Amino acid sequence: MNSEISHKLEHVVGRILKGQKASYEIITFLKGQTVAKAKTVPLGPGSRPGSGLVVIKDIIFERELDTHRIPAIEECPYIRKLVDVIDPEDGAHRQPRKLVFEWMDTDLWKYRPHGKLSHPNLPQLISKSVLEALAVFQALNAVHTDISPNNILLSNLDQPLPIIKVSDLDQAFMEGVKGGEGECPQTLETRAPEVWKGLGAWPSSDVWSVGVTLVHWLLSKTPFGPGGKIIKDHTDAWCTAKPMRLRGRFDTTEEMDRYEEWRLATGLEAMDFKHPRTGEMRPYIVGGTLEEELESLPRELCSRGCIEFILYLLELDYKKRPTALEALQHPFIKSTVTWQQKDLN
Repeated sequence: MNSEISHKLEHVVGRILKGQKASYEIITFLKGQTVAKAKTVPLGPGSRPGSGLVVIKDIIFERELDTHRIPAIEECPYIRKLVDVIDPEDGAHRQPRKLVFEWMDTDLWKYRPHGKLSHPNLPQLISKSVLEALAVFQALNAVHTDISPNNILLSNLDQPLPIIKVSDLDQAFMEGVKGGEGECPQTLETRAPEVWKGLGAWPSSDVWSVGVTLVHWLLSKTPFGPGGKIIKDHTDAWCTAKPMRLRGRFDTTEEMDRYEEWRLATGLEAMDFKHPRTGEMRPYIVGGTLEEELESLPRELCSRGCIEFILYLLELDYKKRPTALEALQHPFIKSTVTWQQKDLN
């Protein structure tokens, strides 16, 4: 009974939660009752306030905490900092531990440009910041597998140099991960061709996700993924057909996973259907190539250099696609100075 009461009390605005390093007062809930915005509470009378705002979230997978404790991850200025851990109170054994992270103002999807950039070099700053974070994973022979506009966070947006960091490390694994039964690394929107083929996720697979993330952010819509699906079931086939339309067909073999879905995808990408109401012939997969989609944007939003960079990231062959370290040398971002680098120049 006490455990139930304690659990309910946790989910109240104004509740104080005691971490290993400080205490935190819940201000508001951001996602159900598993993620909260909070402020650091002074340790006692006369003590200075803590570092300010934080985000508190329930641990779903212990590997997220384990990943954040890896020294290279902990020290990376392009990955959102874990600042504390909150253990369950005595007698509340069923409650999950909670992670306390530094506060960031928004995420990339909420900050879509809708045709106009707030900062002229924001595409370069985003690209370089995310690739710097992925270079750390690459050095560890690991993959993030969950790069998306929702997991790229921004702050300092009223300043010349926004702060941009990668978050959500709960899907990080060693390279080559294929997922369990019925599972697959990466989201439906950001999944690389080699992952669809069952070859596993590699550092260059994360780079594919960066390319897709930039496309979705710049277009303020999601041409990759299940959006617009008009067939029953076969979500994998529909999502596989999208990169085929945007970047070109990629081959597989009968021995590979999801071969039948790939066969259906090739048909969906190439075929039309008769609309049941109008009788008109319409394509299953609408839209042009990725280059055509990006060319439709204003040049002040997406320059020719930006288009070439995105196409470079979205190479279909993962053995030819750049790794994060290689992509950081691309002329589009090589000379870009991030907020984290400003004091080094």
